[in-house]
Amino acid sequence: MSSIMQHENYYVMRNFKYQIIGGKIINMAPLASPNHGKISNRVNIVLSNYFDKIGEDYEVYHDNNYLRIDMIAKKNNIILPDECKNDKFRPDVMVIRDRSIDTVKGVIGAPVIVVEVLSKGTEDYDTQLKKQVYELIGVQEYWIVNPGLKSINIYVLKDGKYISYKTYCKYSESELEEIEDERQKTGKVFDEVILEFSPYSFPELKIKIDDIFKNLIKE
Repeated sequence: MSSIMQHENYYVMRNFKYQIIGGKIINMAPLASPNHGKISNRVNIVLSNYFDKIGEDYEVYHDNNYLRIDMIAKKNNIILPDECKNDKFRPDVMVIRDRSIDTVKGVIGAPVIVVEVLSKGTEDYDTQLKKQVYELIGVQEYWIVNPGLKSINIYVLKDGKYISYKTYCKYSESELEEIEDERQKTGKVFDEVILEFSPYSFPELKIKIDDIFKNLIKE
């Protein structure tokens, strides 16, 4: 038995929460900040409510299922970085439509959307290695949500490569007041004020940026 499998069995037997990223077991037991949980939960609620409302048979997982990178790569002959061949991720939120990839072992195909909320322990993975792997396996849309900056970076897959689609940020009250003062003084607004956005994959869904970042705890 390989070293990684031995370590994984240790976590499984104790019902610990973990991911395998870049061939390393990442213990998820130390809880991320409350803001991380608030944001990921709100994204989950917005997406789940939307699919329930329109009656589409999408499944939204909120940090409660594995994305089996190892099985996806093997099934589709995808060449991963060497250190990722045994990886299985646990995205903060993922949206799938193809029910054939939804199995008891985890999700074994590319989701439509994956959302990762940055935390100190996994930020480098989310912005670098995971982003590379999501691109390789064909995740159509990848969001990186930064609680500190209150920003959402959306990447979209085009011809097998991610392009930066849009970045959305929450305005502070003072920023909105400055923009309004400038408008009243000059009659012009030099910065476009964007208060809501739509996923690339679901342009009819309108999400208020404030709803994602409201009532965060000051850190």
